[in-house]
Amino acid sequence: MIWKLLRKNISIWQIAGYAAATFIGLSIVLIALQFYRDVSAGLHHDDNDAGVLGLISKRNIVISKPVGLKSSLSGTAPSFSDGEIADLARQEWSGAVMPFQAADFKVWAGVDFGGRGMSTALFFESVPDSIVDVDPELWKFNPSAPEIPIIISKDYLTLYNFGFAASGNMPMLSEGMIGSVPLTITISGAGNTTTLPGRIVGFSSWLNTVAVPQAFMDWAHERFGEPGVAQPSRLVIEVTDPANPEIDEYLSRHDYEVAGPDNDLGRLSFFLTLLTTVIAGIGALITLLSLGILVLSLYLLIQKNHKSISGLLLLGYKPGAIAARYMRLVISVNASVLLLASIAVPAVQSLWTPALTSLSMTAASVWPTICIGAAIMIVISTLNSLTIRRLVHGCFRA
Repeated sequence: MIWKLLRKNISIWQIAGYAAATFIGLSIVLIALQFYRDVSAGLHHDDNDAGVLGLISKRNIVISKPVGLKSSLSGTAPSFSDGEIADLARQEWSGAVMPFQAADFKVWAGVDFGGRGMSTALFFESVPDSIVDVDPELWKFNPSAPEIPIIISKDYLTLYNFGFAASGNMPMLSEGMIGSVPLTITISGAGNTTTLPGRIVGFSSWLNTVAVPQAFMDWAHERFGEPGVAQPSRLVIEVTDPANPEIDEYLSRHDYEVAGPDNDLGRLSFFLTLLTTVIAGIGALITLLSLGILVLSLYLLIQKNHKSISGLLLLGYKPGAIAARYMRLVISVNASVLLLASIAVPAVQSLWTPALTSLSMTAASVWPTICIGAAIMIVISTLNSLTIRRLVHGCFRA
């Protein structure tokens, strides 16, 4: 009876307009959020046990100080103090800070290609075993049966193949071929000299050095090096958040030079976050505008029903009982909008899932996104209910 009286001036088109606008706004927000979760999960996924690496995982960069006149005259590379290393480790975007240890002894490397020998002066640096992406069984040094495992930069192989080999009539080498070629490593220092076999066990696209295990460096430094360990001139930093803009600001402020993976990965993550924020912001704006449409519609509706509502209040009906009729209508509409948006999210997600699959990326579950949508609609319904109660109580006071 009460509802038949109150619904006379309800405009189906106004309710439909509110529902459509809310559906569009909520769907944009949830689809943008789901897209971000899908792509972000694939970019940052790092599952070594499964053999899957994300496009953006924790990445390592190598930093050093620029070589100035003082370093040129002294012949020593500028080094990092303990305080500078500690300050780097305190940064929000910084994980482990690991020093390179440069060999302080002389190294010569020789190789024989079917009777055609070649030798060159070389340098060694040790890097932490945790950042070396080779089989741990290959990255071992046993003094009782010494063979030095070596990782070199891919750039060095490219320079050899397209520079030295092409001009010197030497054979070009693939990564697999050069890994099977035995090396002869001669080490001298502190009045001692020895020759050991060596083998290239891996190539790095970001380590611009000739890397050897820390175990070998400790063994060789004890026999051929100078007493004490010099301060490191290069550091490996595990960057936990490649998209953090403070990284470039900090390194630029301290005048550090950077080597390592292309920072395009960090820019991609930042661009993804920015794009998602903009799209979600547009959806949120549409949702807020739809909320404004509803508030205006409710205000006009209650104004049209002012006499009816006032009469019901005079007959003894409580304001809450009258407001509950409108609240049920609005909550029903909001529930329908949430249901439709929950259907739209996986439907739209299916459009980009094949592209993610082709990149060996797995889409994230839609349930957390739907739960966020439910939370948004609960907030909107609460605001709607408070508005209705305030308007109905206004009729009672009038």
